[in-house]
Amino acid sequence: MEKALLLERLNGLVSRYRQHRSYIEKAKVQAASGKFNPVVIEKVILDHEIKASDVADEVGPLLPSLRTLIDALVGEKAEVHAGNAGVDEQVQELELRAAIGELSDDEFNAEVAGLRGRLDGASSRVASIDGELGELEGALSSWAELAGPHGHYEAPVVVVAAQPVTAPAVQESAGAVAASEPAAEPDPEPEPSGVEEHIRKGISEDVGELFSSAAASVSVGEDIAIETSEGGEAEDDGLSEEVSFGVDEGESEGEVSGATGAEVELDLGGDAPVSTPPKEPAKEDDSPRRALLLYQEGTAEEQIYPFTNDALTIGRGRENDIQIKNDSKVSRYHCKLQRRGNNFYIEDAKSSNGTLVNGELITDRRLFGGEEIIIGETFFRFRIME
Repeated sequence: MEKALLLERLNGLVSRYRQHRSYIEKAKVQAASGKFNPVVIEKVILDHEIKASDVADEVGPLLPSLRTLIDALVGEKAEVHAGNAGVDEQVQELELRAAIGELSDDEFNAEVAGLRGRLDGASSRVASIDGELGELEGALSSWAELAGPHGHYEAPVVVVAAQPVTAPAVQESAGAVAASEPAAEPDPEPEPSGVEEHIRKGISEDVGELFSSAAASVSVGEDIAIETSEGGEAEDDGLSEEVSFGVDEGESEGEVSGATGAEVELDLGGDAPVSTPPKEPAKEDDSPRRALLLYQEGTAEEQIYPFTNDALTIGRGRENDIQIKNDSKVSRYHCKLQRRGNNFYIEDAKSSNGTLVNGELITDRRLFGGEEIIIGETFFRFRIME
């Protein structure tokens, strides 16, 4: 995408996002006046939160192109400066050649004029690059300042390579530390990340601070609807009645099936033979394992989504296998569960607020069964049918 078109597109989206944030703040101010019903206030705020999240989803794909243009301009500017680094020495060389009579005055003036023309052109190009960088970096900065506080922008991580250290230096440094300092104590356990806590907070909690305790009892969470875009909407699925988990109640933990047969005596050269029961060969089962994704497990609102294909997509858009409505923290295409061989994996689709597995942000993670998956403010439980 060309720079002018990219800037026009990005600036338009930033303007729309700023407008939705403005509506949200104004609605919160109106909540304090007591003029409007708390449910109405929450509905309007949630509507603009979802619209702002949609705008953020459109901005996301533009940012890599924007950073690529910025990096290219910075690199070009560095090349221009590097090309002019030796101009002073070249002028001195020309002066020396003129002083020893190698160059005539006309030849000297012509060479110097050429160098000066090159310097003027380079200065003009640097000024032009600075102007373009100002536009691009200004647009990126505006988006970061506007969307960052609401979890819709995350600065790219810059990885700095460690400096190599020679073996003698390492040994000398280690010896000095051992002689002068006591053994370092292990670092304390890190504090829990605030990301999960941030995602768990909903719109109802924000607005609840603006109303009295009686009005704050109304929750938008009851309006969240989850539905599949395929056949999962049929009323007579009967999935809840047919699905079972874990070990049957009648089985004991120490019970082993199939361990029958005569004992085998092994003569190890001692006074008494050692007996051991024969081992039953392991059964190979090449059939694919079954898996389930449960919403609100163990509650009256529980819904079961069987993993029947090789992939299961989740997001706010209708095209997903599981559509999550009325959750502004869920992206249009949020994440995907995949079957790879006979194992299961979850992959985040570069969502705005990320995907958590057992409270940890992930990009791609294998699932072993029993994990809690948090998508926006919606909770699932992943189960594997052994």
